[in-house]
Amino acid sequence: MTKQEARDFVRGEKQKLDAQTVKKYSREIFKRLKALPEFVRADDILTYVSYNQEADTYEFINDCLALEKNVYVPKITCGQMKFLRLLSLGELVPGAYGIMEPASDSACWIPRGKNTFMVMPGLAFDAGHHRAGYGGGFYDRFLEGNTEIYKAAVGFDFQIVEHLESEPFDICPDVIITQSGIY
Repeated sequence: MTKQEARDFVRGEKQKLDAQTVKKYSREIFKRLKALPEFVRADDILTYVSYNQEADTYEFINDCLALEKNVYVPKITCGQMKFLRLLSLGELVPGAYGIMEPASDSACWIPRGKNTFMVMPGLAFDAGHHRAGYGGGFYDRFLEGNTEIYKAAVGFDFQIVEHLESEPFDICPDVIITQSGIY
């Protein structure tokens, strides 16, 4: 399946989800994620802020803050993605593409070589851990210089497709988590 075919299919399936189902599935996804040893030992959590029927990260972000983890969320500036420290959800305002991001340039994540855990969004995935994002390449460009980060992609069961085309510059997640399992 081409990335565009997968994106179109998943967008159609997402439109069928109601808010209650998104919350229920998201809780199941993040319960699995928080049990991963890589998450437990991580000091820095790089996570997206959910948007448009994605696995909901708001409760997860609050859980991370309660666990006293350093939480960083993306901000797009001049076509580049950087991760900024988030101390509370109240700091978020609509940013690039209508996605919530920190209102100001707070502390930027600086690579420390280990104990960093990333939660990646995506539209579609396959069993080979290939990922189709929204097409901007922001995560691939960010990760090409930060290969030590443990990457967990999250999504709903219908976002796992049989086969997804990939390109040489695509960076695959280490694990994919849905409401039903871990790949």
